[in-house]
Amino acid sequence: MRRSEAYLEEAQRVSHTGSFGWRVATGELVWSAETFCIVGIDQATKPTLEMVLQRVHPDDVSLVRQMIGHAIRDLTDFDFEHRLLMPDGRIKHVHVMAHAVKTATGGVEFVGAVRDISERKKAQEAMRAATARFEGILDIAEDAIISVNSDQSIALFNQGAEKTFGYTAEEVLGRPLEILLPQRFTHAHRGHIEAFAKAPEVSRLMGQRREVFGRRKDGSEFPAEASISKLNLRTEVLFTVILRDITERKQAAEALRASEHLARGQVEALTVTLAALARESEPEKSLEHVLKTMGSQMQAHSVGAFEYDECTGRVRLVADYEEGRLRLANPDEAQASAEFALTTHPHPVWTEFFRTGAHCVIGDIEADVARVRLAEEPDSPWYDWSSEAVTNPVSQAIQKRLRSLGVVATLTVPTFIAGKVTGLISIRLQKKRDFRKEEIQLTRALTHQAMLAIRLTRLSRQSREAAVSAERNRMARDIHDTLAQGFTGIVVQMEAAKGAIERSNLAEVTGRIERASELARSSLAEARRSVHAMRLASLQGGKLSLAIHDLFKRMTDGSGLQAELHADGEERLINTDCEETLLRITQETLTNTIKHAQARNFRATLTVGELETQLQLVDDGRGFDPQAEHDGFGLTGMKERVGRIDGQFIVRSKPGQGTEIVVILQNSQSHEQA
Repeated sequence: MRRSEAYLEEAQRVSHTGSFGWRVATGELVWSAETFCIVGIDQATKPTLEMVLQRVHPDDVSLVRQMIGHAIRDLTDFDFEHRLLMPDGRIKHVHVMAHAVKTATGGVEFVGAVRDISERKKAQEAMRAATARFEGILDIAEDAIISVNSDQSIALFNQGAEKTFGYTAEEVLGRPLEILLPQRFTHAHRGHIEAFAKAPEVSRLMGQRREVFGRRKDGSEFPAEASISKLNLRTEVLFTVILRDITERKQAAEALRASEHLARGQVEALTVTLAALARESEPEKSLEHVLKTMGSQMQAHSVGAFEYDECTGRVRLVADYEEGRLRLANPDEAQASAEFALTTHPHPVWTEFFRTGAHCVIGDIEADVARVRLAEEPDSPWYDWSSEAVTNPVSQAIQKRLRSLGVVATLTVPTFIAGKVTGLISIRLQKKRDFRKEEIQLTRALTHQAMLAIRLTRLSRQSREAAVSAERNRMARDIHDTLAQGFTGIVVQMEAAKGAIERSNLAEVTGRIERASELARSSLAEARRSVHAMRLASLQGGKLSLAIHDLFKRMTDGSGLQAELHADGEERLINTDCEETLLRITQETLTNTIKHAQARNFRATLTVGELETQLQLVDDGRGFDPQAEHDGFGLTGMKERVGRIDGQFIVRSKPGQGTEIVVILQNSQSHEQA
C-alpha cells in the first residue's frame, strides 16, 4: 500500500495533477500533497472551501460558485476550468473534475482531481498568437500564396493571390488549380505536381525548364516566379505555391536591355564617326561613314539624306549612300524634289511628321500604290503615300526606281535643328519587318550625327567659297598696294621729269627717270610676291621702321612732301602679319596723302609696347569726311587688313583740318598670355 501511494504521489507530481475528496454534508476536504502544491497552501493547514474560493481569481469566483452550487443541487459531476490568483501575483490555470458518489450513510461525496494546465494554456496562447501572425502575414503578403490538396483543388487563397489573379477567395476555394493557368500548360502542370508529390524533396523552384505563366480572371496572362512546397498530413498531402507577378521586372529588364542596345549602338556609331572625322580631311567622308553605319545597323539596302524647306514644302535630296559609296546630289536632283502641300492638303501621316517629328514613318512601296503608316504603332492604319498632299510626280519616279532595286519598304526618320524638323533620313529595306522601339531610338540618335555631318559638309563648302572670296580680296588689296601705289610713285616722278625737261635740266630728268624705273621694278617684285602670298620683300631681313624709312624715301622724293618717322619700343614683339599690315597701311595712307591731300607734312609714329603696337599717321592736308562715300579700294582695304588680324582701325578727319589714322594691334605675347 505504501509503495502504491508513493507511485501515485510521484505520478501526481510529474503530471501536475492533485486529487481531492469533498463531503458535502460536513464540508470536509481531503487533498493530496500535489493539490496543496497546486493551490499554494501549506500541507499543515486544514483546507476549507472558503480557503479555496479565496485563491480563485476574482473574475472567476462567480463561475466556481455557480458550478459548485449546480453540482450540489443536482448531484451531478462537474468539469470546468478556472484561474487561481497566487499570493505573489502569479496566475495559474487549473482544470477541475469531480464525480458525485453516495456514502454508506446516504450522504453525498465528490471525488475528483485538479490539474495545473498553466503551461498548456501558455502553449495555446502562443499557438493562437502565432496563428494570428501567420494569418496576418498571409493577408498582407504581396505574393500570391495558394494551397491545393491532393486532388489539386484550391484550399487556401490569400489577399496577394486575389490581387494577382483578380479572383476573390470565395470564387476559387474548392475549384481546380487549372483556372489559374493558361490552357496550354494545365496538363503538364498537373503532371509536375504529381511527380513532386513522389519526390523526396519538400520544396523546389518552379520554371527551371520553362517560364511560368499565370492567367487572370479576365483571361490575360502574365509571367511569374514561383516555388512549391508540400506538407504530408495523415490523410493527404497539401501543396503550397508562392507566386509573384514579374511583369514589371520583365518590362524593366527589357527596357534595360533596350537601353543597353541603344547605348552600345550609339557608342559604336559615335566611335566610327569620330574615327572617320580624325582620319578624313573631307567632311563628305564623315557623312559617308554616318550613313554607312545607319545602313549597317538597320541592315538596309541604301540610305538617303534629304533637307526640308518649311516655306516651300519641298524635300530636297542631299546625299545617297548606296552600293558602298556616297553620292552627293547634283543641282538637277535638287530641283526635281518632292513637294508636300501640307497646309492646303493635310496628310494623316506626313503632316504630323513634318510638324512635330514625333513619329517615324514606315513606307510600303512593294504594292502598286505605295502606303505609309506610323512606325511606333504596329497596329496603326495604312494611308496612301502621296494622296493630294504630295504634288510633285518625282516621288513616284523615286518609288519606281527603288522597286527596280528590290527595295520593298522604307523607314523615314526626321532630322532636327533647334527642335524643328529640317529634313529626313530614308532607310531603304529589301525585307519587310516591324521595328523594335530601341531600334527606332538608335536610328533617331544616329540621325543627329547625320544632321551634324550634313551641316559640316555644307559649312565646308561655304568655307571653301569664303576662302576663295577672301583670297580674291587679298589679291585685290595686294595688287592695289603694289601696282596702284607703285604707279602713283612713277607718275609723281614722271611729272617731275616733265617739269625738268621744260627747264632743260637733263641731269634732273635722268635722275627722275631712274627713280621711276626703280619704283617700277620694286612694284613688279611686290606684285610677284603677292601672287605667291610671300612676305613683303621690303621686310625680309629688316626692321619695320627701316622699311618705312625706305618707303618714305622712294615715295616722297621729288614730291615736295616732308615725311618723318618716330619709332619707340622693341619691334621684335611685332609678329610678321602685323608688320606687313602696318607697312601696307602706311604705304596706302602716304599714297592718298600724295594724290589727294595736297599736304606739306606727313608724320608716322610707331609705338611698340609689351601688349600692343600702335601706329599713328597724320598729315596737314585738306582732309575729308570719313562718313561720305569714296571711290577706290584704299580705305576699305585698310579696314579689311586690320580686321583680319583682330585690330582696331580709327580714322579722324575733317575737311580743311588734315587726316589722322590710328591702327592698334595686339602683340603675339599678349595673345599667348590670354
